[in-house]
Amino acid sequence: MSRTAKPEQAGRRPWSNAGGRWTHDLVGYALDVFHRRHLRTPTVLELRRGVDGLPSHATIRRMYGCAGRMYRAHGYRVRAPGGQPGRRSTLARDERGRFLARPAQ
Repeated sequence: MSRTAKPEQAGRRPWSNAGGRWTHDLVGYALDVFHRRHLRTPTVLELRRGVDGLPSHATIRRMYGCAGRMYRAHGYRVRAPGGQPGRRSTLARDERGRFLARPAQ
């Protein structure tokens, strides 16, 4: 008798929480796995598009309110709005945080 995958399990991802409930511990573990693989946290755009092994954006909003709170709850730094992974902003800002125009050369 040969052992083959059941038809409903054949196309299944190896690590999926389909049908299960996301807990804070599972979300933290999933973030740690993503961070180990990519050496960064996912951007909000990536979360909205869907990342394998992470909860959906709707689930994140339901559990934490926003992605920034999720990162903070699990000990990760939160990027500034519009911040890109791996790229530091070197633009000058005023005391209110607004960008300053570049001086004329």
